[in-house]
Amino acid sequence: MVNSRWCEMETLKPQIAARIREAREWKDISQVAMAKCLDVARQTYLDLESGKTEPRVTTLMKIAEITGRPLTWFIYEETVSPPVEQNYDFSQLLALFSRVPEPTRTALLTHHIGLMRCYVEQSS
Repeated sequence: MVNSRWCEMETLKPQIAARIREAREWKDISQVAMAKCLDVARQTYLDLESGKTEPRVTTLMKIAEITGRPLTWFIYEETVSPPVEQNYDFSQLLALFSRVPEPTRTALLTHHIGLMRCYVEQSS
């Protein structure tokens, strides 16, 4: 089980990195400006965009906020925007999520992504 989760995360890394770059470019923000917004070194940000390093949940949340993209867009393969009512649900969820301390946020996100994957696999 642990090994399959590691493989899933490894296949997600390039997708997340590409989405980070795409969101930045869509918002017409330079890499230097994005690094400054995130309060990280330019090389640290370049490593996120290249997939060399995996972003922390808090970093991904900041990128989502800066670029106006929903957090889920970075993780899931969907390219179509969710309906307005889902955006409202996501906004409420993100507002609550941002109030949870960092280690707990990471654990919750990891756990719930696993649950959602199981649900989707069982449904299809």
